[in-house]
Amino acid sequence: MKLSFESEEIPLSKIQLNTRIAVRSFQNDFSSSIIKTADSIISSSNDLKIKLNVIQFKKGLVAASAKTAFQSVPELSLVDTWILSKQLVEVLKTKEGVEYLGPQNVLMLNTAISLEYKISQIAKSLLNKERFKSLYLFATNYTKNNPITTFDFPRTNLLSPLAKHLGVADTSYVKTLGTGAEALSDIGDRIGIAKEQISQQLAWEKERLSLQWDDANISDEFLSRADSLNLILDRFTILAENSPELLGEISANIKNELMPLIYELNGGVNSSVNKLADERLQLQTYLSDLQETVIKNLNSTGDHMIEKSASSITQIIKDVAWIIILGIIILILLIFGIPFMAGFYLAKAKFNKTT
Repeated sequence: MKLSFESEEIPLSKIQLNTRIAVRSFQNDFSSSIIKTADSIISSSNDLKIKLNVIQFKKGLVAASAKTAFQSVPELSLVDTWILSKQLVEVLKTKEGVEYLGPQNVLMLNTAISLEYKISQIAKSLLNKERFKSLYLFATNYTKNNPITTFDFPRTNLLSPLAKHLGVADTSYVKTLGTGAEALSDIGDRIGIAKEQISQQLAWEKERLSLQWDDANISDEFLSRADSLNLILDRFTILAENSPELLGEISANIKNELMPLIYELNGGVNSSVNKLADERLQLQTYLSDLQETVIKNLNSTGDHMIEKSASSITQIIKDVAWIIILGIIILILLIFGIPFMAGFYLAKAKFNKTT
């Protein structure tokens, strides 16, 4: 017996499709502008630290832009990309942003302002007035409440907070992911951007290592292996267009390239681990000394508090003692004095009556 389950396919609306196309097109402009500006800063700077920072900056930012733009829900990708652009402008205005990119920070800031304006205009052209106003308010408030603190630009899922802002349930916000053809097209776009991202990240890592190890005469063999990895990753595009059987061959090639590279870097990793172990021992010694100091201080403080408490209790007893004694005297007078006085006055009254 053959069982099959079918469900009705709900296509994306025209606005959703236009949003997906517009946002992903903007991401291409976004990454190109960021890369161009970053490369300009690197070429004009003589500070090695600034150059390394800029490389790390563009690596994190371009990767983050791909995460925001290539989401399954078009409107969610628009809002997340919008927020990323706003966060970029704000972090570049901070002291940390200026110090991280150096004097040429203003070039990146101008680029960020231009990109933020562009995505705002895209949103305005896609959304009706009321929807635009609502999403603009959400993007502005979210940017204010969630500033960027690290330059790898981490992202979080916006589905729940956005649905809450719009007053709908999470499950009600996402009505469809499109037809099967639309889903396959989305997957194809994702594979393409993933391949591009991996190639870019490898190239930038090679650039970073070349700058960082320039004085150490990094071997041509190491750099050639990085180039070889880049070429192998290009073959993933062919994988999506041809036979899946190519996957085994590509995986084997990647393994052959990665393993020698890992062995070559292993010595450096072991050195770093040994250094961390030494630092851990130093930290443990410091914590032990700190613990002893804290215990001594606590003991000293405890003895002082006990002594002070005992002295205070003694003084309180002295202050209260005379009150207790006076109370006892009054009580004795009340017990014995009242009957005596009563008898005295009764006898006097009786005597006066007799007389």
